[in-house]
Amino acid sequence: MSFKDLGISEDIIENLSYMDITEPTEVQEESVPRILDGSDVLVESETGSGKTLAFGLPMIQQISGSDVQSLILTPTRELAKQVEDEISGASTNKINTVTIYGGVDYKPQVEGAKKANIVVGTPGRVLDLLKQGKLDTDDLSYFVLDEADRMLDMGFQDELEAIIDFLPENRQNLLFGATIPRELKKMCDRYNIDPETIRIEQTEHTRNLDAKYMNVDEDEKLSTLYTLLKERERDLSIVFCQTKNTTRWIADKLRKNGIEAQEMNGDMSQNKREKTLENFEDGEYKVIVATDVAARGIDVRDVTHVFNYDVPDKADTYTHRIGRAGRQGREGEAITLLEKSDHQKFRRIKNKLDIPRANTDLDLKHVEM
Repeated sequence: MSFKDLGISEDIIENLSYMDITEPTEVQEESVPRILDGSDVLVESETGSGKTLAFGLPMIQQISGSDVQSLILTPTRELAKQVEDEISGASTNKINTVTIYGGVDYKPQVEGAKKANIVVGTPGRVLDLLKQGKLDTDDLSYFVLDEADRMLDMGFQDELEAIIDFLPENRQNLLFGATIPRELKKMCDRYNIDPETIRIEQTEHTRNLDAKYMNVDEDEKLSTLYTLLKERERDLSIVFCQTKNTTRWIADKLRKNGIEAQEMNGDMSQNKREKTLENFEDGEYKVIVATDVAARGIDVRDVTHVFNYDVPDKADTYTHRIGRAGRQGREGEAITLLEKSDHQKFRRIKNKLDIPRANTDLDLKHVEM
């Protein structure tokens, strides 16, 4: 199936070609026609499967006029910027977009919203502007929750419901996530949203993603990570940790041993995180060492490897982590490093997702401490 078959216009298809996007992904094939037909949708599809354009293409195809017609909420500032970049890249000149998020002066965002057709923002700042009467949604046609499961997991439910109370009832609701939690279904019931449910099987994405785990001794864990990264040093990799201190410690050790690594965590300023992400996309850093919260904004198409230095708490978090690699049909690899004490926690994830053990015998490289 082609984008033309989905009803996407030639000028948008041409813009997609400049982005090296020539064929729709499965989630786009399933979602775009329903959204163009005016249906509310609730979509479960993995990180990296092409969800942004699944809701973005129908919008930019149908939006006209000068008012805010689409409001897209994301869990993080970084993701908001990346969603706007992707939609802007596919858009025609008639579409204006703006990002709205905290940590920066809101005045330029308010001015941008006055001219925007599509507003992409985080719940806190969007709600602030709605309460102040500085964001007009009277003519809104589309309301999107991107990574809805993550927003609920991060405690944004009250903000989301408060935002919905400001919106016109006659709108299209587009709800996307890697999973569909019970809380999201309950929210739909409370607001009389009856969406078509679309579930994209994980195999569509993960058949290109080699996910596995490795047993390691505690005193060889860093050496194992270092060895794996050295063997893949031409590629972009993300290393996941549970704490901010661990991100700093690992990034420091990797840099001392010749790997271009940078930590990314909640202690960093917004400008620093954005600059780090830009440098990562440009290849200045080959490795980002991140906490789950900081990594929620990472949407870099060329990431090929994910390493779980620390085991995630649950299967949904694992799915979000590994979905950062091998995006949109590219090949990728995800390796989880397990100390003896990790096995009980990881067993539930491993059994649910059927994750195999790696057969790799490594010649461990020495790490200067």
